[in-house]
Amino acid sequence: MSDRRFKWRGEEAERLIREIAFQTIRDGAEAILTEAIDETPIDTGTLRRSGTITEVPQDNTVYVSYNTPYAVKQHEDLTLKHPRGGKAKYLEDPFKRNVKKVERLVAQRIKAALDRKE
Repeated sequence: MSDRRFKWRGEEAERLIREIAFQTIRDGAEAILTEAIDETPIDTGTLRRSGTITEVPQDNTVYVSYNTPYAVKQHEDLTLKHPRGGKAKYLEDPFKRNVKKVERLVAQRIKAALDRKE
């Protein structure tokens, strides 16, 4: 029988996991927005410049969005032509390409942080 004692640090672990997950999702949102800007239709550049990230820490949520009256139309209408560059689905496609990478990165960073705490 071992004389080792263990201290339960569940609350600390939960806080650490939440912080790391949120920061990693924020990093993922930055990567998605960077790719999305490159794919966003360009006319005057206003749509590309309107890309933004909004953090809602109390909900552990990060939003990537565009803030122009025509952003949804440009994103959804597959019939529009973009002679100066860009395309429809300029946000959806980068999200789909990156979502699994971000999920893996969250798991890796959490595991690494918990391993360091041992």
